[in-house]
Amino acid sequence: MITKFENSWQALFTPEEAVSYFTGEYPKVQLEFNKYNKINSLWLAELSRLIYQKDYLVRKKILNSVQLQESHFFNHSNTQCAVITAPNFAVLVFRGSHEFQDWLSNLGTILTEWPEGGRVHWGFKEALAEVWDDVANYLDTIKVPIFYTGHSLGAALATLAASKKPPNALYTFGSPRVGNSQFAQSLTAVNNYRVVNHRDAVTSVPPNGLFNFYHAGELHYITSNNKMLVNPSKKIIEVDRDSATIKYIGNNRRWFDPPEHFADHSPVNYVAHLERLL
Repeated sequence: MITKFENSWQALFTPEEAVSYFTGEYPKVQLEFNKYNKINSLWLAELSRLIYQKDYLVRKKILNSVQLQESHFFNHSNTQCAVITAPNFAVLVFRGSHEFQDWLSNLGTILTEWPEGGRVHWGFKEALAEVWDDVANYLDTIKVPIFYTGHSLGAALATLAASKKPPNALYTFGSPRVGNSQFAQSLTAVNNYRVVNHRDAVTSVPPNGLFNFYHAGELHYITSNNKMLVNPSKKIIEVDRDSATIKYIGNNRRWFDPPEHFADHSPVNYVAHLERLL
């Protein structure tokens, strides 16, 4: 497993330009859903990165190399997702923000009513609505256990989808807050694992205070020294992030690199951390 950390603007804003995936030999996906599984987390993080690839033939070649296939791709305006299948499981993976117009939906931070409970980010709700009817109909044809996943905006959309049609397990990477506390509470029956790279700024927006946004699911926090903590306290997270700041300043960062709280959001860095944790 040799995925390299990439602290560059390119890795952050154009992850579709990556050329290397599934480095080394990954252990097989485990049909385990009611607790976090580090093998499954790595696979789903890599699929969340691969979905940024715009060329179907590139995706097909990479998926076939690990005995997976893209059985259906949904594309409408700013929202894209795919169903990836294997003989004994499937994955619904949403693409994150990859073009400027996608960030516009991130900015629609008005909370609006959500039929399944609570209130959610208006932009995220609208983005899911673009594809949901087609996705839901296709999911009805799947007869094997299914994971939902995504990175960034893709994570937010996967979370909303899990509220509408619960999967066997939901894994998200670098997810922003999606809705209010009532919405988060409505997801308590979902096997929901939220992976956060320690200084990823996107995981701190929209703010909870005045805007009443809350995270849902079991937090799996990757520390600055590459440990995994489950539901750590706010104090532990603060201390770890302060430590990361000191290390980062002392590492002689190149002036044109993104700040760490942006670089930590890059999908490749999630994969690199999870490989090392495995």
